[in-house]
Amino acid sequence: MDKGKMRYASHKTVGVLSGVGLLLFSAVAASNNPSEKSAVGVGSEASDVVLNIAANAHVQQRDQFQQARLALAAGDFAVFDELLDSLGDYPLRDFLEFDRLNQQWRSIEPGAAELEALNDFEQRTGDVSLTRRLTRTLQRRFAQTEQWQAFLAISQSQLSASMACTKLKAREATGTLSGFDEAALALWVMPVEQPAPCAEVLVDLEAAHTPPVPSIWQKIYRAMDANKPSYAQSQLRYLASKDRKLVERWIASDKAPWTFLHSQDLSANTVLNRRIVADLVLDWSKIDTPAAMDFWLANRDNYSFYKDRYYDTHRALAMRAAYRRLPQAHDWLNGVDARDDDLELKEWRVRTALLAEDWEAVHNSIAGLPLVEQVEDHWAYWEARALENMGHDKQARGIYTELAELQSYYGFLSADRLQIDYSIYDEPIAPDPALLARLAAEPALLRAREYHGVDLPSESRREWNNWIPGKTVEQLSAAAVLASAWSLHDRAIYTAGRANSRRAISLRFPVLYQSDVAKASAEHSIDPAWIYGVMRRESAYIRDIRSGAGAVGLMQLMPRTAKYVAELQGQKNWRGDLTDSATNIGFGTFYLRHVMDKFDDHQVLATASYNAGPHRVDDWLPVSGVDADLWIDTIPFTETRRYVRAVMAYAAIYDFHLSGKPARLSTKLLPIPAAPGV
Repeated sequence: MDKGKMRYASHKTVGVLSGVGLLLFSAVAASNNPSEKSAVGVGSEASDVVLNIAANAHVQQRDQFQQARLALAAGDFAVFDELLDSLGDYPLRDFLEFDRLNQQWRSIEPGAAELEALNDFEQRTGDVSLTRRLTRTLQRRFAQTEQWQAFLAISQSQLSASMACTKLKAREATGTLSGFDEAALALWVMPVEQPAPCAEVLVDLEAAHTPPVPSIWQKIYRAMDANKPSYAQSQLRYLASKDRKLVERWIASDKAPWTFLHSQDLSANTVLNRRIVADLVLDWSKIDTPAAMDFWLANRDNYSFYKDRYYDTHRALAMRAAYRRLPQAHDWLNGVDARDDDLELKEWRVRTALLAEDWEAVHNSIAGLPLVEQVEDHWAYWEARALENMGHDKQARGIYTELAELQSYYGFLSADRLQIDYSIYDEPIAPDPALLARLAAEPALLRAREYHGVDLPSESRREWNNWIPGKTVEQLSAAAVLASAWSLHDRAIYTAGRANSRRAISLRFPVLYQSDVAKASAEHSIDPAWIYGVMRRESAYIRDIRSGAGAVGLMQLMPRTAKYVAELQGQKNWRGDLTDSATNIGFGTFYLRHVMDKFDDHQVLATASYNAGPHRVDDWLPVSGVDADLWIDTIPFTETRRYVRAVMAYAAIYDFHLSGKPARLSTKLLPIPAAPGV
């Protein structure tokens, strides 16, 4: 096991404890409100620049900016122009002009004058981000007003949106669409409901031109893969009688796929039959995975599947067995030669061995991972656990000792195995004062700060993120310090992460919203460090964030969950604001208590439930009790697996923040009980 001796050197961050970081740590940790400014000791020149800008700059202009936006919203252009002129070189002056053009163009029929204004704005401001958004506003308006030539012209810009469906409509309207070309077929084969104008064009195309035979089959196969048989049904009229009967029966077999599979109708080794067999076996596995796999193993050699189809089918069956914690899964995963790039399958070989607590298989499966993966924290930890259970204590302790130096979930678990203190300490970033001063005057970062100051947080994040590409580690590190000084805490977290400053915990784990957290913690008897851990993982303190699934705010509550919580608290027809910090933290903490109660104060199960939902966690409970670390690392959902690990580690770091000594994970990672009634 000598290969483990130096494997974790890359995880360590070299830093110097200095007045810079200590002052910053104290200021951030003491802050009760995220809008409060943090003092940063960075040397007299840079310190004066940073603190003066953070505390005093542009206060009057921010007020004028907000008044101008109100005037624009009210349609009072005279007042707007007066205020705009008074702003001089204020960093957000260009945004006001963007705002005015954007608003005006949404209510007029645009033409040459608007294109000229767009070009003028781009040349005068040089702001690519705002120009891109104006370009797309004009692009949409040309489409909405059916100015198709202008739409196609502006769509050639590198700043335009793709709008593939609308382009198809524009090409039809301008007479440049003569049949099923590549762009039209790419839309036609998709088993989705296209927007009305595009759908009408596709219907007209199909009425005038028979689609190519390969595209017809592509549409059928995509429809069946997506479990949207109606799109396949629409193509039956193009098929020969024999093929049509097979596809009709394929479509009708979704409820009982085994019936069709056991018939003689699929015995011929044809392309269509092979496709149907593979699809129905996977459908069957959703209902009865072992039976579907038994059929596959018994019949796969009767068909000359293409290599990819064979691999993908066996892989999908075995992976479903793994997700469902079936005891046969490990053997089935080993029943196919894993592709070199199929890391997920190789990792699930380890996890299925863990589920069986077959430690020799765990050890061997880890050895089957790429070398670069074997030295990652999580697999090194499980290598040590396997060695320990196989009686190789000295080798196991060597790996635990290296891991215990890390400020991470597996570092903390390893420290628990060794019964030593956690390696948590702050290594503040000490930027060069001259660099910090230069960045404090960087136009893009000034705009980000000002957007924050006028309560346009999404604009602030966009501006900051647009600045980041191509920057050096030194620049990113200094920018993280600057972001914290300007109370852009979510950007400080993000930028410190990009700079790989993992030990800069004063920046990466600020203690914010203390009064809201303290109140919610006391009301619901929830550890404040756990609340902070959840909040840090869920939103990184982006108060107005909305996920693609619709979750809102600091603790990422779904609106339906918030309504459920409100009802539990006796508030019927709740219509509150989940971007309000007190509301979000209060509701989120209430829900943490709710899932804690459901799972008998088991923090691991409650944390998993907060992310994936209690019903899924119920499904994941084992047949017999298992260690919590093993259960966490075999959670079927990658997102939830990573989420639980992160929250538990973050809570330990916040324990350090709040009390100076973190509670051990071993006190929280209680054994996972067996599912009720098993």
